[in-house]
Amino acid sequence: MRFFTLLGLIFNTIFFMLLAIIIFCFVVNIITPLMIFDVLTTIQQNPNSRIILSLIGVLIILISISFTQAVLGKIQREKNIAFTTPSGEVSISLQAVEDLIKRLILQVPEIKNLRPDVIATKKGILVNVRLDLRSETNIPDLTERLQELVKNKIRDMLRGIDEPIVVKIHVAKIVLGEEKKKQDSTGAEPTIPFYGYRH
Repeated sequence: MRFFTLLGLIFNTIFFMLLAIIIFCFVVNIITPLMIFDVLTTIQQNPNSRIILSLIGVLIILISISFTQAVLGKIQREKNIAFTTPSGEVSISLQAVEDLIKRLILQVPEIKNLRPDVIATKKGILVNVRLDLRSETNIPDLTERLQELVKNKIRDMLRGIDEPIVVKIHVAKIVLGEEKKKQDSTGAEPTIPFYGYRH
């Protein structure tokens, strides 16, 4: 399949380069409409030329279909994590892994909100987590704990894979906790109506 992908890529590159050169030559009058008409008339009148042109057209269609299938298949594979068990192949969608990470991290009290993004590549699994923290905390300790938590959970869930798991965490926002907000609201001095009012 990799050979057909490479062949399709080379063919498409050459085809579109030739098409661009022909268009450029047509624009600057190196190729005239009369020349194109003469070439098409010659091909139309010669049976061998028509057969060769038909075969080239079929070949272009087959290569384009094969290239499209290979690219779409690669995109589909990148949306899943696949591994093999003794009973057969298993694939898990990256969305399912992201949902698991979200449920796992939201159990940590310091986390208010998060957005995980999982990418599967040939080099391994990359997990990007964007966090909103509830209050000021020891960020290095918390992030290290979260990284180990996510790594261990993914390894437990995907026992059939040996690729490295990289967890990157980005703290986007640090917000005050609910208790702090309540203390601030109750601790404020009450205002006296009409204070400072004079006749």
